[in-house]
Amino acid sequence: MQQQTILITGGNDGIGRATAQVLLERGHRVIIAGRSKEKLAAAVATLRYRTNKEAIDWLYCDLASLETVREAASTFTTQFGKLDVLINNAGVFTNELQYSEDGIELQFAVNHLGHFLLTKLLLPLLKAAPAGRIVNLASVAHFHGKLDFESLTGEDGPECYNGLEAYARSKLANVLFTRELARRYPEIESNCLHPGVIRTRIANKETRWFISLFWNLYKPFMRSTRCGARTPLYLAMSPEVRNVTGRYFDERQCCRKPSMLARDPELAHELWEWSDVMTQEMA
Repeated sequence: MQQQTILITGGNDGIGRATAQVLLERGHRVIIAGRSKEKLAAAVATLRYRTNKEAIDWLYCDLASLETVREAASTFTTQFGKLDVLINNAGVFTNELQYSEDGIELQFAVNHLGHFLLTKLLLPLLKAAPAGRIVNLASVAHFHGKLDFESLTGEDGPECYNGLEAYARSKLANVLFTRELARRYPEIESNCLHPGVIRTRIANKETRWFISLFWNLYKPFMRSTRCGARTPLYLAMSPEVRNVTGRYFDERQCCRKPSMLARDPELAHELWEWSDVMTQEMA
């Protein structure tokens, strides 16, 4: 297979790093994006050592800052000039109300809005690719998600905030975003997935101690990050999904029907328009 240029958000840890390692082993050019330059540099060094491959670089991109996302997209376009596959892998979970730099509820800002803007800014490169692909990491949690556009900036206050509900809402947005991408840009293959319950550190970073403790106790029963990378790799590389777009896949690489809300074309359109307005207003 011809070498492809692949950008992975959150590629310095967890599923993202496992995905990056396999892609690097297969001879592709990989760029990992994240919000910590030190962790990104360390991950690049580790991946080069493990794979004996040099075709990996890092890109600073804090998805909680739309200004930083714009700078990252500009830097990527200037530095690399081509993009075959974009894997929107980064995600955050928090059980307390937090805000992005732009005043958006943090989980929605990172898990959806930052990726929305990054993807939109990189669309020219993806459309120019011979067979551009976008892979969005969603979650089975989207089945519990509801989308209330009035609550995305945390107007209800911390006393009404439910971290699990907010996470499910952001994952519903991932699926809706994927379906609207497929409708608007049929020349790009855009799909999303549930990776499984994976031994990542997502519940160890922005959560209370007892949630982190529960997550750690449950980790031995979770799947490895290498397993979690299987469906992202399948959607990014497999010829079996050529000309397949707007679909939701599970951890076994099977196409599944998403929730009823996730299949609502009017809601997908409304989310796109809202996201477009928000990212423009905050320019």
